[in-house]
Amino acid sequence: MPERDDADERGGESRPEGGDGRRRPAAPGYTVYGTGRRARRDPGAGGPGPRGATPRRPADESGAGPGARLPYTTYQARRRFGRRADDGEHVPGEEPGRARAPRRRRPGLGRRIARCVVGFAVAWVAFSMLLFLVSAQIHQDGGGADDLLGGGGAPFTPTNVLVLGSDARPKGSKEPGAEGGESNSRTDTIMLMRTGGFANAKLGIPRDTVVDLPGHGLQKINAAHVFGGTKGSVQAVESLTGIDVHHVAEMDFANFPGLIDAMGGVSFQAKTCLTAVVSGGSGKDGRSGVTSGTGRYFGGTSFRLRKGRSYHLTGRQALALARVRKNTCDAGQDDVDRAGRQQQILSAMKRRVLSPAGFARLPLIAWKAPQAVKTDMGGFSLLGVAIGQFLPGGGSSQVLKPVGVQTLPDGGAGLTVSPSTIDRARRKFDK
Repeated sequence: MPERDDADERGGESRPEGGDGRRRPAAPGYTVYGTGRRARRDPGAGGPGPRGATPRRPADESGAGPGARLPYTTYQARRRFGRRADDGEHVPGEEPGRARAPRRRRPGLGRRIARCVVGFAVAWVAFSMLLFLVSAQIHQDGGGADDLLGGGGAPFTPTNVLVLGSDARPKGSKEPGAEGGESNSRTDTIMLMRTGGFANAKLGIPRDTVVDLPGHGLQKINAAHVFGGTKGSVQAVESLTGIDVHHVAEMDFANFPGLIDAMGGVSFQAKTCLTAVVSGGSGKDGRSGVTSGTGRYFGGTSFRLRKGRSYHLTGRQALALARVRKNTCDAGQDDVDRAGRQQQILSAMKRRVLSPAGFARLPLIAWKAPQAVKTDMGGFSLLGVAIGQFLPGGGSSQVLKPVGVQTLPDGGAGLTVSPSTIDRARRKFDK
């Protein structure tokens, strides 16, 4: 049987041998096309090319020399509008072997939105910090114990701040206290706060704790403010606890409610039932919850709180709650419970600032915050302490627990705290 030529198997005819003695491949029964720009049909091609294709003759794969006529036509794909060749692909008109740099893709819509949100948040915080510094520069005028203070470096290193609140009452208040001024006022709130360097601890000191004041003998610790002002309070606290005080922040109760109102109020969860009347009450003492008076009862607030329930407090109401002395619902409560409620209010303020509602109000909060305290700190130091409060970190909230009652030389009674209790509290505070 005669051998069949390869060309016969492909359905084509074999061409005569060329001058080099090689057999040419037969023309196939099809034409190869690419895609791209409109092509000018090559004469002798097997048919019309596809629309937009450009004819191209590749190197002879059959072994024929250059210029040899091929039985088919190929077409080079051209770049379409808005598209590039892949990296490494040769595009006609460019130098062969030179790869085109891949096109840089634009970020997706979601990524662009995320960048805008982050950028706005950073600008919002920076603007708030600027307002804080300006407000601190305007409203702070130093403290009265600068020669005793110093050290720390919040938010980078732990800093101990003594927070004081006097019992001075505004003129016309019906609440007992040193009405009308602070020159002879005692301290209602005494709290040590450790912040910065990822530390976050609080130590409350009951205001009736007995201490030995130089030149005045045994006295309640809140009397140190009467005899020596802020400086006397710092000396008394350091002597009692053995903790160095770096800075002092005395609450300005005239402006403190404005800070909480700038936050939109705070939420307080009652750990026990609480019934109390502050500054004459609201005139609506029988109502459940928190009520504030108006008119002739201006400044008065009444509390009827149920254990475990949460209540939203305005600035005036939060200040009144911090001042509650007697809880008729639980007569066994004392200054330790009072100090605990004060720490709860500070924690509620912190949570509020970190909430979405607090973030939306951040510039207003930043403007009001320096006005709510009188301190020896400058703007940047005060800002560092504020930032340190919102950094993550370990710490404890505790109150010095008295172990007994002692009669004072003036006939009054004070609370005694054992040295071992103070030592444990100090070690826990310094962690």
